[in-house]
Amino acid sequence: MLEKLTADLKTSMLARDTARTGVLRMALAAYKNEAVAKGLGPQGELPEADSIALFKRLVKSREESIEQFTKAGYADRAASELAEITVLKDYLPAMLEGAKLEAAVREAIAESGAASKKDMGLVMKAMTAKHGGAYDGKAASSLVQSLLN
Repeated sequence: MLEKLTADLKTSMLARDTARTGVLRMALAAYKNEAVAKGLGPQGELPEADSIALFKRLVKSREESIEQFTKAGYADRAASELAEITVLKDYLPAMLEGAKLEAAVREAIAESGAASKKDMGLVMKAMTAKHGGAYDGKAASSLVQSLLN
């Protein structure tokens, strides 16, 4: 992930794409801060799961900002945040959505033997084990709750 991020930053700088360059610089700084926090040093490579979690946090932060900017009437700032999300999502794996997410949740329920909402933790653990960070936890959680009685 670090190599891809640095290569994309270099390409963006050479293309003089200032908006993309700014987002990639911020993402690279966040990546390096996370690596330092994990004791790997600024040049350390984060494990894939940690990289995905980092980019999910960055996207979530911007989604929350969009909501706040929209409420406050700052459409231009919300659009800017949306553009940043588009750049950041290039570093996330394809997410399970819709019917695929529901099928994965049903499979996790069957595998874990969950029978009620009390077993939700088992289902979510099975989802994480099988799909890692390739699904929206909030959407999966609400699906589990609706499928379990």
